[in-house]
Amino acid sequence: MVAFPFTDAEWDAIKGAALLVVNASLVEDIPMRASAYAGLLDKLGDLRARYGDHPVLLETQADFADDNAERVELYRRAAAVAEAHGLPILSIRLSLAGLLLEAGEGLAAGSELLACEEEATKGDDFDQASWADLSARAQTCQPGRSI
Repeated sequence: MVAFPFTDAEWDAIKGAALLVVNASLVEDIPMRASAYAGLLDKLGDLRARYGDHPVLLETQADFADDNAERVELYRRAAAVAEAHGLPILSIRLSLAGLLLEAGEGLAAGSELLACEEEATKGDDFDQASWADLSARAQTCQPGRSI
C-alpha cells in the first residue's frame, strides 16, 4: 500500500464533495449537509472499492462524520491500517487526540500523542506545534466521559 495512490482527478472529486459538506455546515443547512455528506461517502466508497480501506479514505470520512463514536472508530481503523503498512500516521493521531481531548479523555489522547511523538518531531513547524499544543492540553485534561 502506498501513502497516496489516488490520481489528481480522483482526489479533486473528494475535495469537491468535502467542500459541499463544509459549505452546508457553514450555513447550518442540515438537509443540505446530510445530502452533501452522503455524496462524499459515495465518492469515498468508489475509491475504497478501488484501493481498499486506505487510511487516507478512513481519515477523511472520520473528519466529516457527525457521530463522535464513529469518528473515533474510523480514526482508530485508519491508524491501524497505516501502522500495518508503515504509512504516515501523524495527522490521524493528531485528529484523534484532539477529538479525545474534546471529550475530556486526556489519558487516551496522551497515549495517541505518545504513539506519534517520533513522527511529530520530524514534521514541519505546524505539525510540531500541533503536537506540542495537544500534548500540553492532554497533561492538564481531567478525566471525563467516554466516547
